[in-house]
Amino acid sequence: MGASMPGGGKSANYELNLVPFIDLFSTLICFLLITAAWQSMETINTGAPPKSVQNLEDDSPPPSPEPAKKAALTVTLFVDRLDVGEDNSIRSLPHVQGSPDYNALGNILTEWKRKYPDRKDLILATENRAPYKHLVKLMDVFIERKFPEVGITLN
Repeated sequence: MGASMPGGGKSANYELNLVPFIDLFSTLICFLLITAAWQSMETINTGAPPKSVQNLEDDSPPPSPEPAKKAALTVTLFVDRLDVGEDNSIRSLPHVQGSPDYNALGNILTEWKRKYPDRKDLILATENRAPYKHLVKLMDVFIERKFPEVGITLN
């Protein structure tokens, strides 16, 4: 039995088992690291300039009007075709032997680069059933044709 302490209390010799706490914290650290990696992967750079906040006490002239709206350049990947859109004009390119017609798409991208030499961005939309390998190859074609900033969306 435990030895008596002055004042009639008993001494307690207990060991605190830290193994479950260490297991819990190591699991939490792994979970947080994995979550942080996925958070950074879901961020897509749109190339939009940050909004500036004008000081209300400043007597500077109001900001100049916004430049003309940029043309919406989109490529939509379907199982059987590509739809290539420039604003409201859409061209449909059927697949050749089960794959997108990368040569025809490359010609359209070259045409866009001539029309919009400063543009580096476009939007790639894809159908859920479209093969992933086609999506990757399309990204390669965009980069080859000087459109490295691609936003991806699912239909």
